[in-house]
This record gives sequence, C-alpha cells and structure tokens, in this order.
Amino acid sequence: MEKLRFQELAIDKDQLIDDLAEDVVLRDFFIDHDVDTDFIERHLGTFLNFKIEKDKCQDCEGIHTCKQDTLGLEPVLRMEEGQVKSYYQECPFNQNRQQLLNQKANIDALYMPKMIYEASMDDYDFTRGENRTKIYNRLTNFVHKYMQGEHPKGLYLYGAYQQGKTYSLGALANELSKRGVQVIIAYYPDLVREFKSRINDNTVETMIGKLKQIDVLMLDDIGGESQSAWIRDEILGPILQHRLLDEKPTFFTSNVSQKDLTYLLVLNNQMAEKMKAARIEARIKSLSEEFKM
Repeated sequence: MEKLRFQELAIDKDQLIDDLAEDVVLRDFFIDHDVDTDFIERHLGTFLNFKIEKDKCQDCEGIHTCKQDTLGLEPVLRMEEGQVKSYYQECPFNQNRQQLLNQKANIDALYMPKMIYEASMDDYDFTRGENRTKIYNRLTNFVHKYMQGEHPKGLYLYGAYQQGKTYSLGALANELSKRGVQVIIAYYPDLVREFKSRINDNTVETMIGKLKQIDVLMLDDIGGESQSAWIRDEILGPILQHRLLDEKPTFFTSNVSQKDLTYLLVLNNQMAEKMKAARIEARIKSLSEEFKM
C-alpha cells in the first residue's frame, strides 16, 4: 500500500484520509463541496495541517488557555476557484473578548470595584431589599426609552449597606455600554477627594466638564463623603444643574433618602445654608426617581 512521509514517518495514506473524514468539520466540508478521494489526496497537506491546528482549539476554555501561536485565532477552510485554502480568523472567545473590551471602553468606572464590569441585568437578584421588581422594570424601561431618543429620569436608590444598589447601577451601565452609550460611574466619596487633590494642578474644571457632558452619570454613595461647602456649591451644584438643563440622565445611590441627604448637606443653622442644600435636593429630585432598596 502506498505510503506518504510526514516528518520522516511512514504514514498509510488511505488510513489518513479515513481519519480526516471522521473529523466532523472536515466531513461537512467534503460533503458541502462534493469532493472525492482524489481531491482530498491532492490537498492532503492542507487538510492535515488544518486538522492539527483545529485540534489545538478542541475543548478550549478561553483566551487564557489558547494553544495557537497567535492567541485568539482559529483555522478555517475555504474553497476558492476549485482549490482549498486554509486561513485564520478570530475565534468566538476572541470576538467576545474584543466586545467586552469595547464595552469596558464605554464605561469610566472611577474608584469602583471590578465587579462593576461583571454586573448584569441577566443575573439581577430579586431577593434582597425592597422594590426589586419595580426597580428592575425601571432600569430596563430606561434602556429602552433612552435608546429610542427619549430623556427618561434616572433613579435615586437608597437603603442599607449590601442591598444591591451599586450592583444595580453597574448592571445598567453594562447594558448601556453594549449599545455604545458612554457612562461614568463613580464612587462619590473618592470622587470628592479627587476634586480636592486637583485644586493645586488646575484640572478641577476639566473634571467638572467631563461629568457635565458624559451621556449617563452615576454617583455611588452620595452622602457618604465628608461634607464641604465648596464641593456642594462649586462642584456638585453646577454639575447637576447642567445635566438637568441638558436633560442628561443622572443616577444616584445613597444610604439615606433624598430628604435626609438634604440635612447632611446643611453645614450650619443659617438660612443661607439650608437654601443651598435645598437647591441640591431640588435638582436631585428633578433628575431622579427615588426608590428604597
């Protein structure tokens, strides 16, 4: 029986062709293109190399286990003018990875935990806290309305620690980022510290402008920061006022209600202080719908 030599080893050609035909992908290719044994024999090297490379992708669990010389590529066969050609294309894992990278690029998570990027509406927990179904419906409706060009209100979610407030905003941020919406989600106490640190390098206005203009802004744990008249009147107030006038959606989470947040923003008993805090409350109410979790 005729033998072929591959890497100095004698190989039974007929057996090799039979082995290739047992491969599901190759068998489908042979059937789809109605090739005969002579055709397979003429392109035996191409088919064999394809199978060797394809087998590297067998049982792959992701980019981190990729065995290809170039990570994230998989072999593919094509018939071109009666000749079989082997190429490489992005594998599904690499496509998903690129999609996630693009998605993450739409989210600017300032001082937030990594779980923000993993939060999903598909995994929404309906068991913790209050009003979960209603909040979930508001979040999904927001996505629908916003993508239709409407200007729906954001949400103000408040309640005890570990009730899922931050996760809810993270899940929404990811849903929006999939659709190309630019989102900033920021842990507000650390954002306040960031503003204070920028005073000396004259970049405060740049940061304010960024928060004013972003498509969707999410402020996590507002009220948890050290209170400052400068932050309240020169930073938070102008940002909220601009977003209100431009109808840019703004979301909040807090451990306290909107009413109690107003008390936190009052630094002394003077009437002027109460009025400044009340103006912040009015803007937050105009921007968001309040729900307890």
